[in-house]
Amino acid sequence: MKSSKLIKYLHEALSQDNADKKAALRKIINKMKKKDRKLKDALAAARSDKEKAAIKAKLKVNRAHRKKGAKAFRKLSGKE
Repeated sequence: MKSSKLIKYLHEALSQDNADKKAALRKIINKMKKKDRKLKDALAAARSDKEKAAIKAKLKVNRAHRKKGAKAFRKLSGKE
């Protein structure tokens, strides 16, 4: 799944009511974590500097949005 689609789902989940939000956030955060692992593997396999830079940018965006979702999840769980 593309990063833009995951980010779209994250924003939709954040706009839902609390009962549905928690389950949706957990599902999306797990998908983003898998995406993070795939990007790390792709970065290790990348050969050119241009390719590495593009993957690093995607990784940075994915991590930022994952942190945003995780923070919202913790807030809903009452841990923050």
